[in-house]
Amino acid sequence: MYEILTRTIDAAWAILYEAGFYVVFGLAAAGLIHLFVSREWMVRTLGGRGFGSVVRAALVGAPLPLCSCSVLPAACALRGKGAGRGATVSFLISAPETGLDSIAMTWALMGPVMAIVRPAAAVLTAMTAGFFETLRDRRMPPAEVAAPACTICNSDDCEHVPRRSRWGRFWTFVLYDMGDDLGPSLALGLALAGVVGALVPEGFFERYLGGPWASMLVMLAVGLPLYVCATASTPLAAVLLMKGLNPGAALVFLLVGPATNVATVLVVARMLGKVSAVLYVGTIAAMSLVCGAAVDLAVGALRVDVVSHEAHELVPPWLLAAGAALLGVFLAWSVVRWAWRHRPWGVLRQPGGPPLTAKSAKNAKKD
Repeated sequence: MYEILTRTIDAAWAILYEAGFYVVFGLAAAGLIHLFVSREWMVRTLGGRGFGSVVRAALVGAPLPLCSCSVLPAACALRGKGAGRGATVSFLISAPETGLDSIAMTWALMGPVMAIVRPAAAVLTAMTAGFFETLRDRRMPPAEVAAPACTICNSDDCEHVPRRSRWGRFWTFVLYDMGDDLGPSLALGLALAGVVGALVPEGFFERYLGGPWASMLVMLAVGLPLYVCATASTPLAAVLLMKGLNPGAALVFLLVGPATNVATVLVVARMLGKVSAVLYVGTIAAMSLVCGAAVDLAVGALRVDVVSHEAHELVPPWLLAAGAALLGVFLAWSVVRWAWRHRPWGVLRQPGGPPLTAKSAKNAKKD
């Protein structure tokens, strides 16, 4: 038992050491995007009901630091501001499937090939689903546009709306918003990756799952109901690759896990209808299999090493260690906040807000 625990900790630390610097860099970049990309600009960019808005929604959503839970209110806000059904679905897929933080972590753990293929496949999947929904959108009534937050200048972001200082908003977003959305799930992902790395023998998937299509179907079945963000799924997928999983199956897991879960499907059904929810899940499942098969064919034909660690040669060891330490502190902070927020007694005071009981905090999170 002690040996298994030691191997698990060693495997988790190895992943933390390799990915820490890149994830911290991705978190900082995500905070800057949150700081300088306003919701008004997104609404102007993603408005309309044509195919162009679908493409823009996929490209805008790809780098944004939104996980599978935080993307839901953002998509609802875009829909309420007049974005078309196709643009809403496109944004709802591309934003959680990839982001600057998850791309940085993919580069660290899997190398440049998967770091390029993953966002490209996410954007392609988002545009495909958005195009299908746009074709249906032409027969649907336009969405009701919500009123702006400020009645003085008809804007949601102006001098009349109270706001924190710029860097105050940066640190609040990184430490609290991303910490609550990303931290606990990433810590769980690292722990699971450590367990898999310690317990699963080399070549396990090649021996027991058979061909690549069987592996992709298994990853599809695992990823569809799973509630995991793009960054948290990355270390688990990296360890599965090291244990013999084919790259196409790993890509299927990375695409399906963040974008399809019960909460997301229910929101899509309530916002766009049951047919759109079925089309949403079906398109993601089909496109993930197509992209996974294409990656397997390309890797086999070109003999590309998918799991590459050449990127670490560009960063000195002391910087990798510092990044691992910073990420470890961030994860510890997030897990402590999660445990404090879900404790069955006392109150939790949110930054800038009134104290919440454990029950009201849980209800507020659901809303």
